[in-house]
Amino acid sequence: MYELDRTTAGVQLNRMPTYFYGTVPSLAWILNHYFYSGTHFAWLATEYYPYRLPNPKSSNPHLIYQDLYQPWRDSDDFDKTVNGFRFNLRKGVTARENAGLLVSTLADRLKDVCDLVDIMFFYPIVYRVDISGIDSKRLEVAGSGLVGSAEALIADLVDGEFDVLFVDDVTDKDLVQLVRSEALGTSVTPAGDALDILEARC
Repeated sequence: MYELDRTTAGVQLNRMPTYFYGTVPSLAWILNHYFYSGTHFAWLATEYYPYRLPNPKSSNPHLIYQDLYQPWRDSDDFDKTVNGFRFNLRKGVTARENAGLLVSTLADRLKDVCDLVDIMFFYPIVYRVDISGIDSKRLEVAGSGLVGSAEALIADLVDGEFDVLFVDDVTDKDLVQLVRSEALGTSVTPAGDALDILEARC
């Protein structure tokens, strides 16, 4: 079991695992990659499936993957997990707008995308972070980590510091273009084109 030591300044690891994992809907990666300068707000567990670790369901990448995959597969637009992610992604847009990081016209368009975009863009993907290359001061103990969950927050994880796993679905050409091809480096889509694609799927 990997434990986070909260007795020193910043976050130090008692034992250094190779990877931490986090699961997000594809739309989260899209927003971070195209519109937030490639900077990701990433909750990461010390294992992909932290079985018998004190992680609640909300801090278990495997269970988050399941909770996103099933409604995505079933095209269930009323699923509470998907709607919860829509709400939180919209809050993230508002936070960046309030911080002066997004102009209001772009923020309004992105809020509409969060509210209305096709459930296809909630296909789950997994971030795999080699934390041996991450300064321990960037690993923050927060949320359920404060009460023992084996996880950390990296609020400024940038493209290139992690692998994107399970970008396997190839049934939707727009999702392939905006996530799979981009993450694998086989194509580059300008942010303006990405926004046009998303809005066309609302």
